[in-house]
Amino acid sequence: MSFGFGIGDILAVSRLALDVYSAYKDAPEDFRNISHEIKSLHIIVDRHKDNFRDKTLNMDEERQLREILQGCTNVLEDLDKLRIKYMSLGSAQGSSAQAIDRIKWSQENIVELRARLTSHTTLLNTFITR
Repeated sequence: MSFGFGIGDILAVSRLALDVYSAYKDAPEDFRNISHEIKSLHIIVDRHKDNFRDKTLNMDEERQLREILQGCTNVLEDLDKLRIKYMSLGSAQGSSAQAIDRIKWSQENIVELRARLTSHTTLLNTFITR
C-alpha cells in the first residue's frame, strides 16, 4: 500500500510545528522554555518528510502514523492556544491583568503539555527510525 495519503499530513505537522516554534521563541521567557521541544519536533518531521514520499506502509503502520501525527497536531494546537491566551505575560505594562495572567500561567499544567510534546516527538522518531 502506497503512503501517498500521508505526505500532506506530515507537511502540515511540520508547518504547524514551525509556526508554533516561531511564536514561542519570540515570546516571554516562560513560553520560550518549551520552544526547544517544539523545535525538536519540527526538525524530526522536516528532516524525514522526504523519506515518506516513496515509503510503503501497511494499513496498521498507516493507522499508527496517523495517530502519532494527530497527537503531534493536538499538542501543538494546545500549546498555541495557551500562548495566545496568556500573551499579556510579555507586555511591557505592569497592569493588574498581567499580574493575574502570570499567576494563572504558573498554575497552568505546562508540565503536562511538555510531557505530551516529548512523548509524541519520541513516538514519531521511533516510528521513523524503525
